[in-house]
Amino acid sequence: AFVRDVPCGEARCQTLWLGRAPDDATQVASLGENERCDEIAWSADGYRMGFLVNGYELRVFDSDPRTQLAQINLVHPDRVPSSRIARGVTFSPNGLAVTFDECPRHSSGCKSGLAGIR
Repeated sequence: AFVRDVPCGEARCQTLWLGRAPDDATQVASLGENERCDEIAWSADGYRMGFLVNGYELRVFDSDPRTQLAQINLVHPDRVPSSRIARGVTFSPNGLAVTFDECPRHSSGCKSGLAGIR
């Protein structure tokens, strides 16, 4: 999994990609001008992966057939940008949940979080 910056209007946007190598990759999503991928996490078996967007929204994909399975707000966005963000996203051993740290954007004081994936 990787992210590419691409031109979009007067700005730069990101596209999200899945594949075994760059020449085998498929674009699975395009992010808008105000969206950024902050982190990429893989399940232990390599079949699920997640792109953390804007620090709070996890977009979960199946690596084969490279389709989106879920879109989950790990942290409730109170404004844009959110004052709290998710960090350290880790899939459970069976890939049906993720753990993460919910943290203030500009200070210390993280707490543990857990979210199920349908």
